[in-house]
Amino acid sequence: MTNDEKLIAQAKKAYLEIAIAYDEADINHKIVLSPMVQDAQSKLLALQEAQLAQQITVTDADLAEMSRLRTQINNAAELQSAIAGIIGLVSKFLL
Repeated sequence: MTNDEKLIAQAKKAYLEIAIAYDEADINHKIVLSPMVQDAQSKLLALQEAQLAQQITVTDADLAEMSRLRTQINNAAELQSAIAGIIGLVSKFLL
């Protein structure tokens, strides 16, 4: 499995974890998180398209950063930061 494939697999898992956390959030958190969750989903789809077009190169450091961000998702206090970090990391491949 290439780094590109690994990053996309981790991003998919992260998005599923984000979706679960979103579903379990109270209405106030859902209001805040909703645009970020939608942005994360659209960035994941764009990343998959870029990977299919062979337009991205993922490093070991990128994989490590995604792993670090995924651990933040499970901590409700860090959820917003994790989502923003994942959006930022994935966006770097979409320029």
